[in-house]
Amino acid sequence: MDKLALFQDEKNQFFLDIMNTIKDGIWVLDKNGTVIWVNDAAKRGLFDVDEVDLINQSVFDMEKRGLFSPSIARLVLKNKQFVNTVQVIKNNQKLLVSGDYITDENGEIEFIVTHARTLSEAFNMNMELEKAEDLLQRYKNQIREMIRHQNKEQELESFVGKSKAFHTALEWLEKVADVDTTVLITGETGVGKSAFAQKMHQLSNRSDKPFVHLNCGAIPESLIESELFGYKKGAFTGANNNGKIGLIAAAENGILFLDEISELPLQIQSKLLLFLQNKTYTPIGDTQVHQADVRVIAGSNANLLEMTKAGQFRADLYYRLNILPLTIPPLRERREDIVPLLDFFLKKYNNKYQKDRSLSGKLTNILYNYDWPGNIRELENLLERLVITAPNQVINEQNLPSDFRREETANLLDTLPEGQSLTEYLNHIEKEIIEKTYNQLQSTRKTAAKLGVTQAYIARRFKKYNLSVTETKNLTSAE
Repeated sequence: MDKLALFQDEKNQFFLDIMNTIKDGIWVLDKNGTVIWVNDAAKRGLFDVDEVDLINQSVFDMEKRGLFSPSIARLVLKNKQFVNTVQVIKNNQKLLVSGDYITDENGEIEFIVTHARTLSEAFNMNMELEKAEDLLQRYKNQIREMIRHQNKEQELESFVGKSKAFHTALEWLEKVADVDTTVLITGETGVGKSAFAQKMHQLSNRSDKPFVHLNCGAIPESLIESELFGYKKGAFTGANNNGKIGLIAAAENGILFLDEISELPLQIQSKLLLFLQNKTYTPIGDTQVHQADVRVIAGSNANLLEMTKAGQFRADLYYRLNILPLTIPPLRERREDIVPLLDFFLKKYNNKYQKDRSLSGKLTNILYNYDWPGNIRELENLLERLVITAPNQVINEQNLPSDFRREETANLLDTLPEGQSLTEYLNHIEKEIIEKTYNQLQSTRKTAAKLGVTQAYIARRFKKYNLSVTETKNLTSAE
């Protein structure tokens, strides 16, 4: 992202005008302490704008030159947390200054925002600190909204699909991203539940806070409670001497994605329900109740409602999770997404492995008609494998792995009509292929050439299947 361009874009002028009406000084810096924007009050308050152009200046250099002390940006970078303190500027004037940061998609500091106002005897220090923190949060939200508006189209480009089902799910996701309640994402293995959860985090007002992913089915039942809730020092034999924070604590102010939640043991389900209701939990071996501000998104490839009826999943937990449900349909029910996904992953792995592969038309057709029991995950894994192992630039059907071809054969046999022999079924297919090709070409010679057989072979099949011929030439003469 061009940081300066972000604050020069006319589309963002509305937000900048708002911040320019504020009588307190607002500074926006990058992670290196370089000034990328200040409001009008900041220019008037510290420098004569005609003498010093603040943009692209380092606040660390300004601090060394004695223009102010201390540098709030330096303290924010050092402590990686909200900072407020008294800052001394020219003429020994004192300011109440607060600083905070905005992270990128990887959780690293990308921007620092500072807010300054003049102190006086009439101000109540504690009240002013609270007001300053609140104002700073509002300014951060405005800048974050600018960034989200700037990047939204780019973010959604990496979310591939053009089917109606995909766009319906995407519209739902955008609608509920900022609604601070639980979400239940269901769908078969590999449909992209984790990707939807991460996209919801990116579009939410918690995007600069942690996204923590736990696959409940991948953790042994004996360890999942400690993973989720943590434990106190000395809670059990073999425990870490310093204790351990759980994933709920690690996700503080962010989002916790509990994938395959159907695998969560019943006794842990009750503790999770308590947390969802009260936002409180107790680590193993602890007597103190802890609080956490965490939004929970759950994912499942199992039918949780049926599990509740069978007594395998708590009904109260199910209904608590199912406030905002989203079902992602399998790939076989949204075939319009298959070709865009093939293109996306082909480009991805060509770039990764420095290849220039392409897919033959016949292979693309096979992959389009394949049922993809493993959904997007299976498709991606196959594309990566083909890009690595294919001997030629153009990948064709012969390059498919043997297990994939066996699966294709099994799928074909699954379609064998009941009461029909294999010979009858193959004859039916052959008749359809010959008839369709002939109707397109209107020539037995061209049909034979297209299908790689002799014209005499086509003539015999026309007789066998009682197909009509519009050509003037007698087919039997070809024999």
